[in-house]
Amino acid sequence: MLVTAILIGVCFVILIGIPIAAALGLVAVATMVWTAGPDLLLIFIQRTYAGTTSFPLLAIPFFVLAGNLMNVGGTTERIFQVAQLCVGRIRGGLAHVNVIGSVIFAGMSGSAVADAAGMGVIEHRAMTKAGYTGRFAATITAVSSTIGPIIPPSIPFVIYGSLANVSVGALFLAGILPGLLMAAALMGVIATVAKHMDLPRGEALPPLPEAMRTVAKAGPALLLPPTILLVIFAGFATPTEAAVVAAGYAFLLGRFVYRELTMGDTVEVLWESARQTAQVMFIIALATPFGWVLIQQQIPNAILTAFLSMSSEPWMILLIINVVLLLLGMFIEGIAIMIIAYPVLLPIITKIGVDPVHFGVILVLNIMIGLVTPPVGLCLYVVAGIAKISIAEITREIWPYVLALIAVLFVITYVPAISLWLPHLLGYGVSR
Repeated sequence: MLVTAILIGVCFVILIGIPIAAALGLVAVATMVWTAGPDLLLIFIQRTYAGTTSFPLLAIPFFVLAGNLMNVGGTTERIFQVAQLCVGRIRGGLAHVNVIGSVIFAGMSGSAVADAAGMGVIEHRAMTKAGYTGRFAATITAVSSTIGPIIPPSIPFVIYGSLANVSVGALFLAGILPGLLMAAALMGVIATVAKHMDLPRGEALPPLPEAMRTVAKAGPALLLPPTILLVIFAGFATPTEAAVVAAGYAFLLGRFVYRELTMGDTVEVLWESARQTAQVMFIIALATPFGWVLIQQQIPNAILTAFLSMSSEPWMILLIINVVLLLLGMFIEGIAIMIIAYPVLLPIITKIGVDPVHFGVILVLNIMIGLVTPPVGLCLYVVAGIAKISIAEITREIWPYVLALIAVLFVITYVPAISLWLPHLLGYGVSR
């Protein structure tokens, strides 16, 4: 009865237009008052405060800042030029460049929205200028941005690691191969579409000296991803401290190396980064007492019993979890899904023997797919705004790429070695 009331309550307040963070907070307050009276509201205040004080969460504002500094400071333009050197000359080349550019940028920002809003502007402009339709360019830009939070660094991995008490370093390692597999799947679909639609080829490879100059100009930017990983895995810094390194490095690149970042730009970037961080932290703050209510009312145990009553087979339970998460991703913002789902799903995956690091990759990939599925796919709205086209136009074209990402999701789900091989290889904080 209580489980049903809570779920209906959350759905109702979201459907009437209340922001997700406020909806979770309201339902948490109502449940506390209903079950134990107003005295329990003291717990609400304590849980709300505690939800934002985890040390790993300090990485969020700095990774957000790093991504915004790179977008404004000229880094993204140079990444795009290097990606164009790699694959730009084949049929549908700029669509492949779009994916490769996202793979490179993924190693810097940790955010799908930063990729869509930053690289997306450059990618969409270049593709439409070369003769691609605005709808096709927007579709590729949206789906390629989902790679961002899978390849490290990753803001969702930082949040999941903090919530579930899982090594963020292990999660970063676990995301590398799945991210590359996503890129390969998207490029496979693009190659098929390019042949069917007779898409244009890119420009021929420039003379070697010119190509080397392009790579040399981008060199300082391309050093950022290995620098972040090196300081983490060599033990020089935690992922949180590495986020500070990334932000500082991005500022130095834009201000003193590429000289495209003015002090006026810096003030705007700081303000925008603060606004984006506040949005994320507000969701985390109010979703934390909601998660506490779920646990206090033993709702995870009830759901665990329900899942196990359907089937005791791990593969079937994982299938059900993926289907539920994909459906939730169509209607609810990703961070909210993560905070709502982890107290419910973590006992389930522990019971069936799934490694929490492996599950972190499954959860985040589900959330990324949700970013490009209507009606609430955030990256769809970002790219539609850039392309000045409707969500419906992108939606009509996006499904082959979404299906490719779902296929990757199921491969990763049922072949855990793809996620766990690198963490096991380096012995980095993986559950045995």
